Amino acid sequence: MEGSIGLLGGTFDRLHDGHLSLIRGIASECDFLQIHVTSDKIAREKGFFIQNLETRMEQLRVFLLSDKSINASLHVLHDKFGPAVSIEKCSVIGCTEETFSSCEEINQIREKNGLSPLRIVKIDHILDEGGEILSSSRVRSGIVNQNGKFWLKNSETILEYSMPKILDEELKQPMGNLFLGPHDNPSIAMNQALESISKEAKIIAVGDVTVYSLQLANRDVWISVIDGMTHRKEWENFERIDLNGKFVINATNPPGMLTSNIFEACFKAISQSENITILVDGEEDLTPIPLILMAPLGTVLLYGQPNQGLVVREIDISAKRRARRFLDSFVVEGAS
Repeated sequence: MEGSIGLLGGTFDRLHDGHLSLIRGIASECDFLQIHVTSDKIAREKGFFIQNLETRMEQLRVFLLSDKSINASLHVLHDKFGPAVSIEKCSVIGCTEETFSSCEEINQIREKNGLSPLRIVKIDHILDEGGEILSSSRVRSGIVNQNGKFWLKNSETILEYSMPKILDEELKQPMGNLFLGPHDNPSIAMNQALESISKEAKIIAVGDVTVYSLQLANRDVWISVIDGMTHRKEWENFERIDLNGKFVINATNPPGMLTSNIFEACFKAISQSENITILVDGEEDLTPIPLILMAPLGTVLLYGQPNQGLVVREIDISAKRRARRFLDSFVVEGAS
């Protein structure tokens, strides 16, 4: 195996422990590993929310710098097979169960070209906390993190939580991009905000004014959360929010709380495809926390910032980590 070169291709979106296991496994079978990362053109065929090439490459660079046992280089893959069908000085190609047949196809082409077939090394998948294969799509779904751990366990959704005072000031700070606009004319902030959001993005809107402003802007919303209040007072325009054709989920959630009932409502909403409204008896201010933990990556959260305007936050790994930190700081009611 002295001087042997190995090949490994993939998208490497949301670099996770499964990717790291694959890279380490193939690297152990050769002296030098060439990692070929699919171009943006190819990656986009898998879906809109694949990370761009620059981000995927940078994540790999950081990993390779952290693991000195791996001798590897990074390359861009512009077609299905890349150099694997033509490169002479290589002997190993890595894959998973799903890509094994592609490696066999590569060897068939190599033999037709008069080249020696590559030794195919298949690496077993890693399972996540739910017993499913840890994959980029599983991470993008928002269910597990890149280590395969649940962002939110089912056992946590049946509890009652109260917000500690220590979080009061932090939760008042915008969690994303703040678009300024007067309270008496929310369309100003909304119009600016919508210009920043991709038309492909699914929107979660929290707050009556935010939901109504999106209605006036004729923008489709995946999940709306309302409670009939604004600034903790009954809102005169609440009745103008159109619930016709919406799947309405009723939930009870007192101020400063996250109840098992609101967790259940958020879970039901996430499982629906479109036009869902959670109607809260109580207060909806804290519902972004469970919704962020449950929603797929790439979802966009909109909510009003009192006396300032509108906050837009794409739900990414960072947003989920922050929501997780908030929930971990809450007090579980009845716990000793």
